[in-house]
Amino acid sequence: MFRGVLASCLLLAASAHAESSLQEKFNLKYRDFLAQSSQSLLPLPQLPVADWKKLRELRVLKLVYTEPDRFYNNKTYTFTMYQDADNGSYFLDAKGGFWGMDELVYGPINGADLP
Repeated sequence: MFRGVLASCLLLAASAHAESSLQEKFNLKYRDFLAQSSQSLLPLPQLPVADWKKLRELRVLKLVYTEPDRFYNNKTYTFTMYQDADNGSYFLDAKGGFWGMDELVYGPINGADLP
């Protein structure tokens, strides 16, 4: 029983490290777009919000990471990265802006486009 608990803890720790590593690598790769002086949007495919809402109802999406207070495109957003459990593609949901009313969704993002 102890081995099972230990194995579960190690698996969770490895998963958390991989998620934070993906977040750090994403921020590093797209740092020019995420800089305070940048007004450029990320060079990723955009998904209309209505399509995003339908997709969330139909697919199983795994939360990869959430990063609050990310300054992007002259506004403050919360970045949330999801991974599709079926095909492994990623989606980035950026919510925030003026009174939290802006939402930008990027995806599907191929794992090769991520660091």
